[in-house]
Amino acid sequence: MSKYGFGGGIDLPKPSDSSKTRPKVEPGSVEKAVEAGKSLGFVSREASTRLKPGPKRKEPQDKVSIPGPKRVVDDFRAFCRDRDLTLWQGLELLLSDKKNGSG
Repeated sequence: MSKYGFGGGIDLPKPSDSSKTRPKVEPGSVEKAVEAGKSLGFVSREASTRLKPGPKRKEPQDKVSIPGPKRVVDDFRAFCRDRDLTLWQGLELLLSDKKNGSG
């Protein structure tokens, strides 16, 4: 019995020598094949460099994570949603109000 517990197993055919040798490729045949494919409408499947979706960033970006009571976080999110602001825009608005003395 083998170490995998399957008994004797099965006999696989011996690899033939003809499968090991590959025919030589002409140097220009790959380029010809690519051009023929393009003429038939095939497109490259290679990954292109993807840009991040959304607007272009005009200034350096950073993140802040502030754990706090759910009621406060929910109030802040509601504040931003009511004014159609992103979270960072809501924070900026509150900070500018504080700087201008209205807070």
